Amino acid sequence: MADPEGGKVSFAAAALGKCPVCTQGKLYKSYLKVEDSCAVCGQNFKAADTGDGPVVFVILIAGFLACAGLLTTFFLYPGWSITTHLLIWPAVAVVTSLVLMPVLKSLMIASQLRNKVRD
Repeated sequence: MADPEGGKVSFAAAALGKCPVCTQGKLYKSYLKVEDSCAVCGQNFKAADTGDGPVVFVILIAGFLACAGLLTTFFLYPGWSITTHLLIWPAVAVVTSLVLMPVLKSLMIASQLRNKVRD
């Protein structure tokens, strides 16, 4: 099993869904299901439990974007109906959340590996 040398992990590779240690293997089995270990280097991902950590950041970022967009368009385009706003901004929040969730979860896993967090 590989151990990150000197805490060296690739946050860029993790953000792309690759193993943060070897940058070659897959980090995920499916959308948010983490592999038990890397098929290439053997790094164990079982100890890296992100819990609700990434969700907090996703909520803050997606909520800010949706609220800022809503307020901006509400004042810049007063002719838009409430229905138009209700069609656009909740969808923006959902899509932003779905895009950010695996990225932020990967970054948190890489951070735990870098700091050698264990069970």
